[in-house]
Amino acid sequence: MHPEFRVRLSKFLSLILRHRPEEVGVALDGAGRVAIAELVEALRRNGWEDITAEEIREVARQDARRFELAGDTIRARYGHTLTLERPGNPARPPEWLYLAVPEEELPAARQEGLRPGSRQYVHLCLTPQEAARLLDRRQVAGQIVTVLARRAHGQGLSFFQATESLFLVERVPREFVLLPAVPEPARAG
Repeated sequence: MHPEFRVRLSKFLSLILRHRPEEVGVALDGAGRVAIAELVEALRRNGWEDITAEEIREVARQDARRFELAGDTIRARYGHTLTLERPGNPARPPEWLYLAVPEEELPAARQEGLRPGSRQYVHLCLTPQEAARLLDRRQVAGQIVTVLARRAHGQGLSFFQATESLFLVERVPREFVLLPAVPEPARAG
Protein backbone atom coordinates (compact mmCIF):
# COMPACT_ATOMS: atom_id res chain seq x y z
CA MET A 1 0.00 0.00 0.00
CA HIS A 2 1.35 3.40 -0.96
CA PRO A 3 2.28 5.42 2.18
CA GLU A 4 0.22 8.47 1.14
CA PHE A 5 -2.86 6.31 0.56
CA ARG A 6 -2.36 4.63 3.96
CA VAL A 7 -2.15 8.01 5.72
CA ARG A 8 -5.23 9.32 3.89
CA LEU A 9 -7.23 6.18 4.71
CA SER A 10 -6.08 6.24 8.35
CA LYS A 11 -7.19 9.85 8.77
CA PHE A 12 -10.54 9.16 7.11
CA LEU A 13 -11.15 6.07 9.25
CA SER A 14 -10.34 8.16 12.35
CA LEU A 15 -12.91 10.75 11.29
CA ILE A 16 -15.59 8.11 10.67
CA LEU A 17 -14.88 5.89 13.69
CA ARG A 18 -14.35 8.72 16.19
CA HIS A 19 -16.69 11.48 15.11
CA ARG A 20 -18.99 11.04 12.09
CA PRO A 21 -20.00 7.49 11.14
CA GLU A 22 -23.26 8.83 9.71
CA GLU A 23 -21.26 10.65 7.04
CA VAL A 24 -20.78 7.34 5.22
CA GLY A 25 -23.93 5.66 6.53
CA VAL A 26 -22.63 3.25 9.15
CA ALA A 27 -23.79 2.75 12.72
CA LEU A 28 -21.31 1.91 15.46
CA ASP A 29 -22.19 -0.37 18.35
CA GLY A 30 -21.95 0.75 21.98
CA ALA A 31 -18.18 0.20 22.04
CA GLY A 32 -17.63 2.05 18.75
CA ARG A 33 -17.23 -1.08 16.62
CA VAL A 34 -18.44 -1.67 13.09
CA ALA A 35 -18.16 -4.75 10.88
CA ILE A 36 -15.33 -4.33 8.37
CA ALA A 37 -17.52 -5.66 5.54
CA GLU A 38 -20.17 -3.04 6.34
CA LEU A 39 -17.50 -0.33 6.46
CA VAL A 40 -16.07 -1.42 3.09
CA GLU A 41 -19.50 -1.23 1.46
CA ALA A 42 -20.18 2.18 2.98
CA LEU A 43 -16.81 3.53 1.86
CA ARG A 44 -17.36 2.21 -1.67
CA ARG A 45 -20.69 4.10 -1.82
CA ASN A 46 -18.83 7.26 -0.74
CA GLY A 47 -15.97 7.62 -3.19
CA TRP A 48 -13.56 4.87 -2.11
CA GLU A 49 -14.65 2.54 -4.97
CA ASP A 50 -11.59 0.26 -4.90
CA ILE A 51 -11.18 -0.07 -1.11
CA THR A 52 -10.76 -3.59 0.26
CA ALA A 53 -11.24 -5.14 3.67
CA GLU A 54 -7.56 -6.11 3.64
CA GLU A 55 -6.51 -2.47 3.16
CA ILE A 56 -8.59 -1.46 6.17
CA ARG A 57 -7.07 -4.29 8.21
CA GLU A 58 -3.56 -3.30 7.11
CA VAL A 59 -4.10 0.31 8.19
CA ALA A 60 -5.43 -0.89 11.54
CA ARG A 61 -2.48 -3.25 12.05
CA GLN A 62 0.08 -0.59 11.12
CA ASP A 63 -1.58 1.95 13.40
CA ALA A 64 -2.55 -0.37 16.26
CA ARG A 65 -2.26 2.49 18.73
CA ARG A 66 -5.15 4.24 16.98
CA PHE A 67 -7.31 1.29 15.83
CA GLU A 68 -8.36 -2.05 17.27
CA LEU A 69 -9.34 -5.11 15.26
CA ALA A 70 -11.48 -7.79 16.88
CA GLY A 71 -12.68 -10.61 14.66
CA ASP A 72 -14.54 -9.02 11.73
CA THR A 73 -14.82 -5.58 13.39
CA ILE A 74 -12.78 -2.41 13.74
CA ARG A 75 -12.96 0.50 16.19
CA ALA A 76 -11.01 3.63 17.04
CA ARG A 77 -9.32 3.17 20.42
CA TYR A 78 -9.66 6.78 21.66
CA GLY A 79 -10.49 10.36 20.71
CA HIS A 80 -14.24 9.94 20.30
CA THR A 81 -16.64 12.84 20.31
CA LEU A 82 -19.43 10.26 19.92
CA THR A 83 -21.11 8.88 23.00
CA LEU A 84 -19.89 5.35 23.63
CA GLU A 85 -21.16 2.97 26.27
CA ARG A 86 -17.69 1.51 26.74
CA PRO A 87 -14.63 3.18 25.17
CA GLY A 88 -12.23 0.32 25.89
CA ASN A 89 -11.47 -2.33 28.43
CA PRO A 90 -12.25 -1.39 32.03
CA ALA A 91 -8.94 -1.17 33.85
CA ARG A 92 -7.39 -0.61 37.24
CA PRO A 93 -5.06 2.30 36.51
CA PRO A 94 -1.53 2.74 37.79
CA GLU A 95 -0.92 4.92 40.85
CA TRP A 96 -0.48 8.10 38.77
CA LEU A 97 -1.44 9.22 35.29
CA TYR A 98 -0.62 12.51 33.58
CA LEU A 99 -2.33 15.16 31.48
CA ALA A 100 -0.98 18.11 29.52
CA VAL A 101 -3.17 21.10 30.39
CA PRO A 102 -2.85 24.25 28.27
CA GLU A 103 -2.19 27.40 30.35
CA GLU A 104 -5.61 28.91 29.60
CA GLU A 105 -7.35 25.78 30.96
CA LEU A 106 -5.46 25.67 34.28
CA PRO A 107 -7.89 27.99 36.17
CA ALA A 108 -10.85 25.75 35.26
CA ALA A 109 -8.86 22.65 36.24
CA ARG A 110 -8.10 24.23 39.63
CA GLN A 111 -11.79 24.86 40.27
CA GLU A 112 -13.55 21.93 38.60
CA GLY A 113 -10.96 19.22 38.08
CA LEU A 114 -10.44 17.74 34.64
CA ARG A 115 -13.16 17.62 31.99
CA PRO A 116 -12.97 16.13 28.49
CA GLY A 117 -13.58 19.32 26.50
CA SER A 118 -14.74 18.45 22.99
CA ARG A 119 -14.12 14.73 23.48
CA GLN A 120 -16.17 12.28 25.49
CA TYR A 121 -13.34 11.29 27.86
CA VAL A 122 -10.28 12.79 29.50
CA HIS A 123 -7.21 11.19 27.88
CA LEU A 124 -4.52 10.41 30.47
CA CYS A 125 -0.94 9.39 29.68
CA LEU A 126 1.14 6.78 31.45
CA THR A 127 4.19 9.06 31.76
CA PRO A 128 4.75 12.81 32.13
CA GLN A 129 7.02 12.65 29.06
CA GLU A 130 4.14 11.38 26.90
CA ALA A 131 1.91 14.18 28.19
CA ALA A 132 4.65 16.76 27.47
CA ARG A 133 4.88 15.52 23.88
CA LEU A 134 1.21 16.45 23.44
CA LEU A 135 1.94 20.06 24.41
CA ASP A 136 4.88 20.09 22.01
CA ARG A 137 2.75 18.64 19.21
CA ARG A 138 0.05 21.28 19.74
CA GLN A 139 2.71 23.97 20.15
CA VAL A 140 1.00 25.49 23.19
CA ALA A 141 2.27 26.50 26.61
CA GLY A 142 0.94 24.47 29.50
CA GLN A 143 1.64 22.33 32.53
CA ILE A 144 1.76 18.61 33.13
CA VAL A 145 -0.64 17.67 35.93
CA THR A 146 -0.59 14.46 37.92
CA VAL A 147 -3.78 12.48 38.46
CA LEU A 148 -4.04 10.28 41.54
CA ALA A 149 -5.56 7.61 39.35
CA ARG A 150 -5.47 4.62 41.70
CA ARG A 151 -7.04 6.69 44.49
CA ALA A 152 -9.75 7.98 42.12
CA HIS A 153 -10.44 4.45 40.92
CA GLY A 154 -10.74 3.32 44.54
CA GLN A 155 -13.37 6.02 45.04
CA GLY A 156 -15.47 4.69 42.16
CA LEU A 157 -14.22 6.41 38.99
CA SER A 158 -14.23 4.07 35.99
CA PHE A 159 -11.05 4.00 33.93
CA PHE A 160 -10.69 2.40 30.52
CA GLN A 161 -7.43 1.39 28.89
CA ALA A 162 -7.46 2.62 25.30
CA THR A 163 -3.86 1.66 24.49
CA GLU A 164 -0.88 0.38 26.42
CA SER A 165 -0.05 3.93 27.52
CA LEU A 166 -3.40 5.77 27.32
CA PHE A 167 -6.26 5.64 29.82
CA LEU A 168 -9.70 7.25 29.52
CA VAL A 169 -11.98 8.54 32.26
CA GLU A 170 -15.18 10.64 32.04
CA ARG A 171 -13.86 13.32 34.40
CA VAL A 172 -11.42 13.73 37.26
CA PRO A 173 -12.68 15.63 40.33
CA ARG A 174 -10.36 18.29 41.74
CA GLU A 175 -9.38 16.24 44.80
CA PHE A 176 -7.57 13.72 42.57
CA VAL A 177 -5.56 16.29 40.57
CA LEU A 178 -2.16 17.63 41.61
CA LEU A 179 -1.75 21.02 39.96
CA PRO A 180 1.29 23.30 39.94
CA ALA A 181 1.24 26.06 42.55
CA VAL A 182 -0.27 29.39 41.58
CA PRO A 183 2.53 31.99 41.40
CA GLU A 184 2.33 34.80 43.94
CA PRO A 185 1.66 38.22 42.40
CA ALA A 186 4.70 40.47 42.35
CA ARG A 187 4.73 43.06 45.14
CA ALA A 188 5.42 46.67 44.38
CA GLY A 189 8.20 47.89 46.44
